[in-house]
Amino acid sequence: MNNHADIIKWATDYLHSKGYTLQSQPEIVLETPWSSVIRFASSQGNLYLKETPPDLSMEADITRLLAEKFKANVPHIITTNNELHCFLMRDAGFNLRKYLKTDFKIELLIRTIQEYTTIQRSTENNVDDFIALNVPDWRLEQIPKLYENMVNDEVFLKADDITDKELQNLQALHPKVLAHCNALAQYGIPETIVQYDFNTNNVLYDLNTQKMTSIDLGEIVISHPFFSLYNFLIQARKHESIKENDAHYLLLHDAFFENWLSLTPKNRLIETFILVKKLFPLYSAFAFYRLMHCVDPDAIKSFYANQPNRFAGFLREYMTVLND
Repeated sequence: MNNHADIIKWATDYLHSKGYTLQSQPEIVLETPWSSVIRFASSQGNLYLKETPPDLSMEADITRLLAEKFKANVPHIITTNNELHCFLMRDAGFNLRKYLKTDFKIELLIRTIQEYTTIQRSTENNVDDFIALNVPDWRLEQIPKLYENMVNDEVFLKADDITDKELQNLQALHPKVLAHCNALAQYGIPETIVQYDFNTNNVLYDLNTQKMTSIDLGEIVISHPFFSLYNFLIQARKHESIKENDAHYLLLHDAFFENWLSLTPKNRLIETFILVKKLFPLYSAFAFYRLMHCVDPDAIKSFYANQPNRFAGFLREYMTVLND
């Protein structure tokens, strides 16, 4: 996705046709193997053009569904181009992670969680709407089969440095994966949309209206909602200097549970979270496996050059969990 000439021309022509005046040359603000974002400064404010790989191009449809049916705070899509796998959206504010580095407020982290989990609860009875948009079905009952397919992709796994012995171990763990999923399912938490990389970098904050907007929704799947919590806490420790089990950490923990207390007591939610935490490396492996099949895997490896064999690392972490 390095040559952006076609999508820039399409976006420029569209904006001119709608009466926008561009005030400067389009500026690339994000460039990864799986997406690019280009800013257009216009007479009506900043606009953003996002390009994705074909297999992740349902992002605009997901965003529209969340906005129209579930009234979620997500980007306002102006228009899309299905052939070029891109879409235009309005500016929605300042990157929350950057804002927190200059003015840290735990209340904003709590609000982020509360608004996100409200979306999760509102969509839990409508997952078929998302599956119809080709959102992957990673519900617990599907995970053992997904696992089997992944660990039998021997050429791919070996290309990421999985050894023959590790491969045999992974294939032999299938019954334990099934048991792990069955144990988690017993807690009865409804499965719903899960944004793998739910964190403050994927939230925009409007300083004037104080509105929060969830972004980067193309990798949403249907799975256990608590996967989002664990990732959020990992990222909060890394980027917001939240220490595990300190007062702020526990506040975030409780904020996430808040929207499920009507279903089950807190002690059961904590037990659920412990099981999710153990399953999270496998969930991460699924997410990376999917990403590496959506784009050039060598480009991903180059992007994560300082973290070689990232996919294999998730599988090794999960093996350690199951063998403890």
